[in-house]
Amino acid sequence: MLYFTDQEIDQLMTEDVPFFDLTTSLLRLENKPAKIQISTRESAVVCCTEEVMKIFRKTDIQPTLFTPSGEYLEKGVKFMEGEGLSGNLFAISRTIENLLRYASGIATRTRLLVEKARHANPDIVLATTRKIIPYTRKIAIKAVKAGGATIHRFGLSESVLIYRNHYNFLGGLDHLEKRIREQRIHTGGKRITVEVNSPEDALKVAATGIDVIQLDKFSPADIKHLRKEISKTNPKTLLAAAGDIVLNNVQDFALSGADILVTTWPYYGEPADMGVTIQPIFDLY
Repeated sequence: MLYFTDQEIDQLMTEDVPFFDLTTSLLRLENKPAKIQISTRESAVVCCTEEVMKIFRKTDIQPTLFTPSGEYLEKGVKFMEGEGLSGNLFAISRTIENLLRYASGIATRTRLLVEKARHANPDIVLATTRKIIPYTRKIAIKAVKAGGATIHRFGLSESVLIYRNHYNFLGGLDHLEKRIREQRIHTGGKRITVEVNSPEDALKVAATGIDVIQLDKFSPADIKHLRKEISKTNPKTLLAAAGDIVLNNVQDFALSGADILVTTWPYYGEPADMGVTIQPIFDLY
């Protein structure tokens, strides 16, 4: 479970309704018994339905249909429904539609990528980066997990990834091994990853016995060659391929000898297409 606080849910709601719904108030439609229905307009992995349930509870909407995050649904399937006052339903409808469509779009693209990668290599690990649209990290993380992938890095506080910009301060890769040996005790048992930009640097890092080598913008052919060479030096070292991994080349990377594929591809694309209807429970007239 990924927990969204009450404050985060309130912020989602008040972003669209900072004071009141002027249109609904003007039409005097605030206190009519009504129901809301949400359905797919295309096949999708639905996500953030639990957060919609929290919004329902905050606005006194009684859920009558619920589908958990991670479910893959065909086009034309109704997956959420609730009943309450029309004013409340109108006030939250756009918020929940945006949330569901955005999160489900990421979840659906993630599923497509995972399925294609694992069709080529059932053991491949597919992980998404922290290069997320600002202020959407928690939603994106939930969507990636709903789509069947994992997260490469949640943030800077829980993982160790050493870039060129880091080891430039140490005088280059030649001085990195000593610093890691001195400081490894402070990692709390976490794996240490070093990113490299050339095959020569990859082989140099492999000789140090590092846990993971991240290959930045290497081709599948280059990774395949490196896998053979690094296996001779340190067969326990994992290889993570990063950079430009998308749907049309993910199988090539999955077959390259990399253990982990790191990508941002699921984050950017069209939201899932969904329909939201609000109807009176009985005739207004």
